[in-house]
Amino acid sequence: MANARREYGLDWLRVIAFAILIGYHTGMFFVPWDFHIKNPERSEALTWVMLFFNRWRLPLLFLISGAGVAFALRRRGYAEFARERLRRLLLPLVFGMLVVVPPQIYFERLDQGMVFTSYFDFWKTVFAFQSYPQGSLSWHHLWFVAYILVYSLVCIPVFAALRSARGQRLVEALARFCEKPGALYVIGLPNLAVAAWLGPHWPTTHNLIADWANLTGSLLTFLWGFVICGNGRFFDLIVRKRRELLLFALVVTVLFYGYRLAPLRESWTPLQRMYASMLVDSYMGFGWVLGLLGWSRVKLNRDSRLLRYATEAVYPFYIVHQTIIIAIAYHMIGWNAPIAVKFPLLAAGTFLGSWAVFEITRRHRATRLLFGMKPAPGHKP
Repeated sequence: MANARREYGLDWLRVIAFAILIGYHTGMFFVPWDFHIKNPERSEALTWVMLFFNRWRLPLLFLISGAGVAFALRRRGYAEFARERLRRLLLPLVFGMLVVVPPQIYFERLDQGMVFTSYFDFWKTVFAFQSYPQGSLSWHHLWFVAYILVYSLVCIPVFAALRSARGQRLVEALARFCEKPGALYVIGLPNLAVAAWLGPHWPTTHNLIADWANLTGSLLTFLWGFVICGNGRFFDLIVRKRRELLLFALVVTVLFYGYRLAPLRESWTPLQRMYASMLVDSYMGFGWVLGLLGWSRVKLNRDSRLLRYATEAVYPFYIVHQTIIIAIAYHMIGWNAPIAVKFPLLAAGTFLGSWAVFEITRRHRATRLLFGMKPAPGHKP
């Protein structure tokens, strides 16, 4: 069975992953990719940097979320776990869709030339309950919360099966198999198969009901987090192979950029380019996610007051950060300033704004509930 000690390295990794996410969403204002509002000047150089994070930032978050379920189920039964997930995921999701996300749509509408007498005049359109982009109801960046909620509740029978005596024997057998040279990389094949079979037919939408490639691939990564971090032997294997995994990740990253820059691919058919890209992209994410997982226990596995503060702050930061980004970015559109000036100002403003929201909301029981925080010491949920 898994070691019962707390994995502080995973706590740090979660904080770091969400910090990367905030920086990534800040960058979306400045790159050519689709986003809700855009800076007039775009940065190709920033695009190449964001491509690197694009391939593993979300898989890392899904893996850590699966690990969190494994640890949560050590301390509570399934009914209590389900209630806790509904309280900490569903309630902030509904609150976010009705209160936090609408300003993002409001500023997007203003950027499109629409006119409202006031924000309240716009906000009333949310309660027509027509989905975005035609309407004003959306979960936008909070799609991640919706997916984790669905995975957590729908997979309770899977968690129970994996935690049973028979399930643990199967996980132990898989861990023993993965200890063989090269065998660990086999566990990346299911995700690769999903990308190859579903990816061409189901582009990512984040709408849950027509997002089969992203939904299934993210679910697999979530379950790998549950399996690997819920079993001491498996987690120890990742730690032992951390150097190999880091080297593998670096090599595949070179291939990732080399493939995009080399003229060789121009002679390939579109189908060949698509499948080559899937192979490299999938295993680049695999290498970085598992490599970072292994190194987190070795280098970051210690408690501190800062970690406890950041662990509580990370969820409220996540909930509000994109709204703050878009609110600030909208007012930057007309600035005659280079990206080198705008980016750090937008990132700093987002951090300070998110921090202010956290400091206000953590002090009140009702707002703690709405932003998914655990009850403060001395308060029962």
